[in-house]
Amino acid sequence: MNEGVEKKFEVVDTEMTPNPNAFKYILNAPAIGSGARSFTSEEDAKGDHFIRSVFALGNVQSVYLSENFVTVSFLPTHNLELLVEAVEDIIEEHLTFYDGQDTEPDEKKEEETSILENLDKIDFPSLSDPEKGAVIDALLDETVRPALANDGGGVTVLDFEDNTLRIRYQGACGSCPSSSTGTLRAIENILNSSLKQEIRVITSS
Repeated sequence: MNEGVEKKFEVVDTEMTPNPNAFKYILNAPAIGSGARSFTSEEDAKGDHFIRSVFALGNVQSVYLSENFVTVSFLPTHNLELLVEAVEDIIEEHLTFYDGQDTEPDEKKEEETSILENLDKIDFPSLSDPEKGAVIDALLDETVRPALANDGGGVTVLDFEDNTLRIRYQGACGSCPSSSTGTLRAIENILNSSLKQEIRVITSS
């Protein structure tokens, strides 16, 4: 169920994203304390009335909450405009503040940023795979995630092994056609350029 205190939210703007079936709802205040929340089915909701209400509309593929926005991805349907409007009503009626998070605690994020700031790139190849994964996650915070958030999406690191990074897209990025082509190559280029090592990036559903 939703965590934290009751708080009234308003949708101040609804934006189209590069994914034609995903819409980003800009809120009047942050809806989550830190991190992000991603739901891909009603079963993920675990009693969360807001999430269950969105999926109950039908033709909903995912719901993603981060910072001061909610992104809803829909399955292709002829009544998309009606669904977009219905979600706005549900947000303003049922959304409450999320105190928890799905991503790592702030303390760990601070530690990863420190690792990145103190890293000599020449030492990167000698790190263990988990250490490399932590460095990459911090680098994504600075370079990739802000751009994805602008488009109503996000990315989480699943693991790093044998110079291969496995990620999962969230929000609008999850079903966007370009996420498995252009965006993926862009992430690879950023990592390879920043860390001076050939890193392969693959996605997992």
